[in-house]
Amino acid sequence: MTKTLYQVLTDLANVLNVLDHAGDHNGIQPIAIGVMNTATPPEMATIQGRPGHYTVVEGLHNAYLMLYADTEHLRELVSMLEGTPPPIDNVQRVQHVLEQITVVPAGFRLKVVKLLVGALGVDLDIKLFDPKGVIPFPLRYPSGENTFRTRCYTPTPLPGYDPGALPALVVDDHPEWVAVYDKAWALAFGNLRQPEPESGFVANFIDTAFNDNSFMWDSCFMALFGYYGRRVFPFIQTLDNFYARQHADGFICREINTYDGRDIFAPHNPNSTGPNIMAWTEWLNFERSQDVERLRVIFPPLVAYHRWLRDWHTWPDGSYFTTGWGSGMDNQTRVPDSILHHRHYTWTDANFQQALNCRMLQQIGNVIGRDEFNAELQAEFEHLEHIINTRLWNERERFYMDLAPDGSHSTVKSIGAYWGLLSDVVPPERAAHLIAHLDDPAFFNRPHRVPSQAADSDGYQPDGAYWRGGVWPPTNYMILRGLARHGQDALAYAIGRNHLKNVAQVFEDTGTLWEDYAPEYAGRGNPAKPDFVGWTGVSAIMIPIEYVIGLRPDLAHNTLTWTIRLTEQHGVQRYPFGANGTLDLICAPRPHDDSPPSLTVTTNIDFSLTVRWREQTSTWQLEPGTHQLQL
Repeated sequence: MTKTLYQVLTDLANVLNVLDHAGDHNGIQPIAIGVMNTATPPEMATIQGRPGHYTVVEGLHNAYLMLYADTEHLRELVSMLEGTPPPIDNVQRVQHVLEQITVVPAGFRLKVVKLLVGALGVDLDIKLFDPKGVIPFPLRYPSGENTFRTRCYTPTPLPGYDPGALPALVVDDHPEWVAVYDKAWALAFGNLRQPEPESGFVANFIDTAFNDNSFMWDSCFMALFGYYGRRVFPFIQTLDNFYARQHADGFICREINTYDGRDIFAPHNPNSTGPNIMAWTEWLNFERSQDVERLRVIFPPLVAYHRWLRDWHTWPDGSYFTTGWGSGMDNQTRVPDSILHHRHYTWTDANFQQALNCRMLQQIGNVIGRDEFNAELQAEFEHLEHIINTRLWNERERFYMDLAPDGSHSTVKSIGAYWGLLSDVVPPERAAHLIAHLDDPAFFNRPHRVPSQAADSDGYQPDGAYWRGGVWPPTNYMILRGLARHGQDALAYAIGRNHLKNVAQVFEDTGTLWEDYAPEYAGRGNPAKPDFVGWTGVSAIMIPIEYVIGLRPDLAHNTLTWTIRLTEQHGVQRYPFGANGTLDLICAPRPHDDSPPSLTVTTNIDFSLTVRWREQTSTWQLEPGTHQLQL
């Protein structure tokens, strides 16, 4: 009968207790070593206690280091250790088996060897430390459950760009929107890459195509627009490579070299990581895919990463800091001289993002049946809610602003404050003030909406000057999500259409898409990288589909909502809905805005279509086939 991991570890604990029984170990600090096998799904258990008093519990319980091993190798080790002292051939076999066990963090390998065979007095020829002799930080629960770190890349061919396999945009009066959309997909498929052998990456990915590195911030937004092409290429798996490079203590670097997997920043460099929006990205992906199994595997690394940030990126009061690079908004003037340093400020976006992350992790935990972190996350959420609303709110400016160490507020209104519309910590009356600023020409309602810092701020530049006013696809999409969450669909449409119009105009003028755009005229930002998809796929793909044409899915209720505002013939063909649904959705041209829409919908699945037009809402339950619908 094959033994489970728990049973094998119990046998191992019993053997170790016998071997160590004669010693006086009462003064030795107890251990907690997690063990995961290579089965699918993996089994997990923890050896805990001290020499002579080891026990085993199922699951991982605050283990500070991990062993990854095949159960059969552990069983073989037990059988060899049961013969004391082992003959010389057993010493060689013990050494061979130990070499099959991966220790994380690697610097703790000596402790593992001493635990398993130290009582035998056996001299083993095993490399115990890395060449620099650096002892890493111990495991931060639950990073030991991160199965991405034990994966090996399976070579998989990359797909080519095939427009016929992707959703098709239909907007008869705006061929430039279609051209921008098609260009974005062509660039995206040109940026697909297979991992390099030395990188430690575990999945094919879309390259940021900025330099030789993958960027956490960019990859999240590329994974989002990639949802619409997921049946051709699994864009969301780009994030798998960040999980695969997670440190044992939970740290994930924000920028990783794609050739050798090297972190660009040391963990405690203040620029080393962020923004923390991976859980938000995964949740949006889940809302559209309903892939519960993916939630199960990404949950441990995301919780461990959240805990790392709380351990190392907070001030004594529990508020968070970041830097210009860490915030993703390099050179804003919100915090003086802060591109590479936090300047001891409390940063609005970092706190809003952590509050949002608390909510996302709670929701993921509820879906997968892991609520053991919910109380901790809720307590932190409430603490951040208090800090944000008592310390970061500037009543005179009616805006959330960064807090200086002397207690004064920054004088710059940053677009980073709008993460608050997604985080559930902003009271309705304050949300109304934030939203009003978006419609005010003195602040964010500029010719190209929405500048990254307000037009009334010191340092604002008409050409954008990167993040000193530049219009950026990721932050625009964040704002649209926040507006929709607060029932501001009309404003979201106005901003989305304005942004799409300007991006399309610059495309017509230059023949490409840009990293960022000028706020005061239809032009690329200065500086801005060309052929950037990159996150500009958000502007060319997601914003037209979701906020201009107006299609938003709700897979949890098998419903697609279509808000109709355009009068030309418009819609999407081959729209992916859920795991297997493919929809053609076309609204016929209308002579006037007050003319009721006439729709043609073809579907291969049962689903519910809700159509909103002006003040009317109609819902149809549709079966496979083609349907003519009239409001």
